[in-house]
Amino acid sequence: MSTTNSKYIEDFATGKQVLKTPEEEVRQEYERILVESYGYYKTDLDIEASIPRGTGYYPDKADIVVYSGEGRDPTKDIIGIVEAKRPERTDGIAQLKSYMTATSAIWGVWTNRTDIAYVCRQGTKVLEDHIRNIPVRGQSLEDIGRLTKDSLKPFGRSELKVIFRRILFTLYGNGSISRRDRLGGEMIKIIFSKLQDEKTYLDRPPEFRAEVGEAPRKIANRVKKLFRDVLDELKGDDIFKQQDKIVLDDPSIAWVVGQLERGSLLKTDTDVVGDAFEVFSEPQFVGEKGEFFTPRGVVHIAVKLADPNPNQIICDPACGSGGFLVTVMRHIWGKMEKDPKWRGTPELKESKRRMAEQSLFGIDKEIDLVRIAKAHMAIAGDGRSNICHQNSLHTTSQFKGDALKHFVSGDDFEQFDIILTNPPFSTKTKISARDAANFELGYTWKLNEQLGKWIKGNKPGNRDPYVLFIERCLDMLKVGGTLCIVLPETVFHGPSKEHLRHFFLHENNLIAVIDLPHNTFRPYCNAKTCLLVLQKGVPQQERIIMAIPEEMGHDHNGKPLYRYGTDELWDDLAEVLEELDSPEDQENKHIFSVPSSEFDPDILMPKFYRGIQELPDIPKGRVSVSLEELLDDGIIEAWDGHGSPPAYEKSRGEIPYIRVSDIVNWEMYRNPVSGIPEDVYLKKLGKKQTPKEGDVIFVRRGSYRIGTVAMASPRDERVLLTTELLTLRVTNMPNKYGITPFYLLFLLSSELVQNQLDHCIFVDTTLPNIGKRWKKLILPIHTDLQEIERISKQVKDVMRHKWAAQEQTDILRDQVGKIVT
Repeated sequence: MSTTNSKYIEDFATGKQVLKTPEEEVRQEYERILVESYGYYKTDLDIEASIPRGTGYYPDKADIVVYSGEGRDPTKDIIGIVEAKRPERTDGIAQLKSYMTATSAIWGVWTNRTDIAYVCRQGTKVLEDHIRNIPVRGQSLEDIGRLTKDSLKPFGRSELKVIFRRILFTLYGNGSISRRDRLGGEMIKIIFSKLQDEKTYLDRPPEFRAEVGEAPRKIANRVKKLFRDVLDELKGDDIFKQQDKIVLDDPSIAWVVGQLERGSLLKTDTDVVGDAFEVFSEPQFVGEKGEFFTPRGVVHIAVKLADPNPNQIICDPACGSGGFLVTVMRHIWGKMEKDPKWRGTPELKESKRRMAEQSLFGIDKEIDLVRIAKAHMAIAGDGRSNICHQNSLHTTSQFKGDALKHFVSGDDFEQFDIILTNPPFSTKTKISARDAANFELGYTWKLNEQLGKWIKGNKPGNRDPYVLFIERCLDMLKVGGTLCIVLPETVFHGPSKEHLRHFFLHENNLIAVIDLPHNTFRPYCNAKTCLLVLQKGVPQQERIIMAIPEEMGHDHNGKPLYRYGTDELWDDLAEVLEELDSPEDQENKHIFSVPSSEFDPDILMPKFYRGIQELPDIPKGRVSVSLEELLDDGIIEAWDGHGSPPAYEKSRGEIPYIRVSDIVNWEMYRNPVSGIPEDVYLKKLGKKQTPKEGDVIFVRRGSYRIGTVAMASPRDERVLLTTELLTLRVTNMPNKYGITPFYLLFLLSSELVQNQLDHCIFVDTTLPNIGKRWKKLILPIHTDLQEIERISKQVKDVMRHKWAAQEQTDILRDQVGKIVT
C-alpha cells in the first residue's frame, strides 16, 4: 500500500486514504482475503458504505460491503457485509445482523482477526451458527461446503497464519480443551487428517468439508475417520500413538473444518504452512520445565549469524517444537533456489527434501515436544526422520534406538557443523550431582591467581541444565563449527559464572553477542537472556559483533507493544536482522562491533561496550582514571559489607544495621528500630574491617539505588553493613592525583560518573547488579591540585555540618527520650 501521510494508508480495494489504526489493519487484512481467497474483485467491494437504517441525521456505515454486480443499491445489490473490529473487541455481531436486515445481504462476517463469526439470512431471519464459511464469488449459500479436490486453492501466506491464529484463540476461549499446549497436539491431528483427505481418492469430493446446516457430529465423524487412516499410514513414526484420538468436541471440529475446507495444504508452499503452524507450537510446555518457545525474531538472527549451507549437518539438542530446525531448513532452501546447481532444475524439489532428511537433527527429552517437532517438520517439508526422543545430557552409553543411531559414533558423540539451541534455563530444575559428574562443568572451579588459570575441584554438585548444555554442545561440535545458544544474561557477566566464560572462550572464536530484550520470554519467564555465537577451535577474529535491541514486539504481559505514539509494532529484532547485512555500518541503530584487542573476557555484555563507545569527552583540565587503577596504585582499598543479621535479632539492640535504603544524602541513616545486640554484631563482624571517618560507602547491588554513595562519620565506626554495600577508603595521602576522601565522594556523585552506571549494571538472574564492574568506572580527576583542594574543602565543610547536626539529634534523643523515627 502506498502512503501519502504516515498516519494514513491506501485502502486495498478502493484506493481511498484511510486512517491507520489497529481496526483498520483488520479490515485491510480481510479485504485481501476476500479478493485473494474468495475470488471477489476489488470493484465488488466498498468501505464505509451507508446503510439505510433508522432516522438519524448521520447514516450508519458498514466496514466492508460486497456487491453482486455494478449496482450499488443497498436494498437489492449487497450480497455480503463484513464488520471488522480491532483486536480484543468482542462487540458488533448484533450491529452486523441489523445491517443485514436493512439490506439485501445474504451473508455476513464479524471478525477481530483472532476470532470470527458467520451469519446468514433465511427469509426474514438472520441466523448464527448455520454456516461455517462464506460463498466464493459466483456461489450461493447452498454451495458452501460443496467442493471438489480440484477446486481447492493454495492458502496465501498471511491468510493461513490468520486462520491458524484465529483457530488457536477461538478454541482456547470456547472449545472443550482448556490448556493451550494441548491445542497444538489436536491441531496436528486435524491437519494430518486434512492432508490425508487431499492426497487420497482424488476423484471423490473432500471428506474434509462442512456443508450449510450440516450437523457437527456428521462433520466430526468424517474427520475422525480420516485420522484413523493417518494412524495406519504413520505407524511407527512416533508422531502419534496408535491409541490416539481426536478429543476436540464435535462443534469445534466442525468450526475448524469450516475455516480450512476451501484451501489445499498440499498445494500451499511448505514454508507457508510451516510458518503458519508455528502459531500452535508457541505455547508448548510454557514454564513447566524451563523450556520456552524461542521467539522467531531470535531464531532468525541466530540462523542468519550461523548461515548454514546445504552441505552442512545441523543439530538442535534441545529442539522443542522444532523452530530452529524449520528456520534452518527454509534458510538452506532459499540458498538452493538461488544456486545455479539447483535453480530451475526438475530435481530441486527432491534435492530440498533429501537435504531436510539428511542434514537436520534434533533431540528433546519430552516425548510430546518430539511429536510436535516431527509434525512441524513434516508439515514444513519433511525433515522429521532425525528428530529423536532422548535426554541430550545423558552419556553416550545411555542413548538408545534412533538416538544412538543418529547421535553416537563409537564412544563419542557425532560431530555437527552447526548447533543452534535454546536450552532449559529454569532455576527450579537442577541436574543432580551424580549426573553432573559426567561433565567438566559439573564440578566446582576455582581460580588459582598465582598460576593465572582455573582449576577444577574434586566434587561435583547440582547444576542448572544450561550450564551442562554449554559443554555438551561443544562436545557435539566439529572443530571450526558454529554454536548459537541462548543463555541467561548472568552467564555473560556474573562473578559466579566467570569459570563458564573461561570454559567456552578458551581456544574458541567469539563471533557475536546479541543482548536480547527483557521481554523476550515474558510473560512465561522473567529471565533476561543473550544470544552467544562462537566458533570452536578457531583463533579469535579481529572484531566481535554485538547488538542491543530494546524491544521485540510485545510487553511483559505478552501483549503487542507499539512504538510511542504510533500503531507500528515495536520490534527491534527485525531491525537487527536487517543490520546484520552490514554490521560495520556506522548508521546502524542496534548493531556495532568491538575490536577483540579491547575485549574484556570477564564482561561479554554489549551494553558495556556501547557505553564505553558513547562516553562523553572528559572536560579540559581533567584526566581519566578508573577506580581499578586507583586500586592497583594502592591509593584506595575496597571491601564488601559484613552481611545481614538474623531477622529476629533486628530491633533487639543498639548497634545500627545499615542497609541499602539507609544510604541517603551522603549519609548513613541509623534506623533506631533496626539495631542489633552487641554479641550478634561481633559475630557477624568477625575479622572484617569496620568503617572509619571519611570512608566512602557505595551501593553495589539493589533494584534502583546502585551507585548511591555516603560518607562514614565519626559515630559510624560501630555499625554493621549489609553485603550490598562496598567500602572505599583512601589509604595513601598525599598521592599523585591529590585525591582525598571528600574529593572521591564528589567524583562518585558527579554526573560524569553516575551516567556510566547504566552500561555497567546488568540483570543477575532477575535483579540488577554491578558486580565487579564498579572498578571500570572512570573518574574525571582535575589536573589542578588547587582545584581538588578547593572542592575537598567545600565537601568537607558540608559533611562537618551534617555530622554536627547528627550529634545534636543524638543529644536531643538523650534529653527527651527515645525517638523511633
